[in-house]
Amino acid sequence: MPPDLLRAMVLAVVMAGASALAVVITPGRYMADESPREKLEQIVPRAFGEWRVDTSVIPVPPSPDLQQVLDATYDETLSLTYRNPQGQRVMLSLAYGRNQHKGMNTHRPEVCYPAQGFSLVRPSQPAKLKFGAYTIEAMQLVEAMDGRNEPITYWLLVGDKITHFGYPQRYLAIRYGLQGVIPDGVLVRVSSVGPDNQAGFALQERFILELLATMAPARLPRLLGTH
Repeated sequence: MPPDLLRAMVLAVVMAGASALAVVITPGRYMADESPREKLEQIVPRAFGEWRVDTSVIPVPPSPDLQQVLDATYDETLSLTYRNPQGQRVMLSLAYGRNQHKGMNTHRPEVCYPAQGFSLVRPSQPAKLKFGAYTIEAMQLVEAMDGRNEPITYWLLVGDKITHFGYPQRYLAIRYGLQGVIPDGVLVRVSSVGPDNQAGFALQERFILELLATMAPARLPRLLGTH
């Protein structure tokens, strides 16, 4: 057999195999369709412990351009500001996407804060929060704008696993994809305003742990995945 013909046949077999493999591993099942998904506003209490939603705070709507991106990226978002009797305020933001492939990076604090004019004061650093049997692999950073100093704690849930943006997120998505599953995703962000970053992070941790302790155990996987 002529060498050129042999090479052509081998190339044809390889291409056919690659096409067949792509068909096999192309995800076709949404994880969100496999079990009921309550609305975010249904799983997050408006009052717990010493915290109450501060109805006097009116959220500033994003710019029309940013809102268009958010609408195209997420299936549901929720933003609430809580206040305790000491006058301390903590902001909770949740963003849920039925298909985590649709640009979860849009709501990532390292992306969305600068898009609104903030400057990075302290780069992201990992932080582990312990809640019962759960270990929350969170990230913490500080953004600022016009004298407003905002420490931020956040974590990303893809499918039923907490992960980090970038390679870990892509790797986890590929693992689901090999099972034919398109995972959903939830970004949980908690922040406060104040000059003392460490005090802000400590306040946020107390808030997060009290919030989770108030939630029904059956609802915890929606924000924490499985452990």
